[in-house]
Amino acid sequence: AEVKCLYNEKFGADAESEDETYHNQLQRCQNSLSELEALFVQKYRHDINDVDEDVCVWIETTGHSRMETLEEKLAEVKCLYHAKFGADAESEDETYHNQLQRYQNSLSELEALFMQKYGHDINDVDEDG
Repeated sequence: AEVKCLYNEKFGADAESEDETYHNQLQRCQNSLSELEALFVQKYRHDINDVDEDVCVWIETTGHSRMETLEEKLAEVKCLYHAKFGADAESEDETYHNQLQRYQNSLSELEALFMQKYGHDINDVDEDG
């Protein structure tokens, strides 16, 4: 009690009102800081805490990378293809190449038989035969 009286005599206010004044000033500063941070976000489109000591902005990204997104879309297209045609796109592609190879083999066989029967290459025949 004696210390409070001496403080009041020297500074003209009691210690508790000084504490309240300090807390009020601190609250006003915190409010101003919050307002300043909101204005910063509004102007620069990122939080002030995203800026490092070199004034570089670090923005955390979440979600999928572009490659992951493309892979997901490819998988979706493959599923839709399978649902519509009843086969995988790769197997269709392989089937096409297998058929093409069989046709080329048959053509080679046919050309060899033609050569055997007629004694000349099929490409040597003109339009009249």
